[in-house]
Amino acid sequence: MQIDLKQLLNYKNKKVISRYRDEYHTSTTLAKSVFMELLKYFWLCRKHASDKFHFPKNDSLNFTCVIHNEMEDIDNMWHTFLLFTRDYHEFCNDYLNGIFFHHDPLPIKQRSVSKKNYEKELNKYLSYIYENLGEETLVKWFKE
Repeated sequence: MQIDLKQLLNYKNKKVISRYRDEYHTSTTLAKSVFMELLKYFWLCRKHASDKFHFPKNDSLNFTCVIHNEMEDIDNMWHTFLLFTRDYHEFCNDYLNGIFFHHDPLPIKQRSVSKKNYEKELNKYLSYIYENLGEETLVKWFKE
């Protein structure tokens, strides 16, 4: 079952926002914005997994939904959220249909793909972000 993006974006956690704001010396407004981007990332990854399951022969889905270097703020927010293990566990249960969304670094094997394959996969990923979350999100995530 697909997760409802609007419902997911209604999730709030003041403790995570406060911790991120203090740890990364940023404003509450910016911390809330980064948290929203993290929630959108979760949604996109779950949607991608579902799409790959339902359309296994669709070549445009042959990419890995990962956090790239340009998405460092989102990764830092995820690390902050993970510090609040009870909240994170409850969030996964309540908002991700009980699927605990693990934070796994890419295996070294996957990091060492050829430049050509990396670019093909990245283009598919960028297109998927654009198609599902729009240009504004794509620009926020890959601002560099």
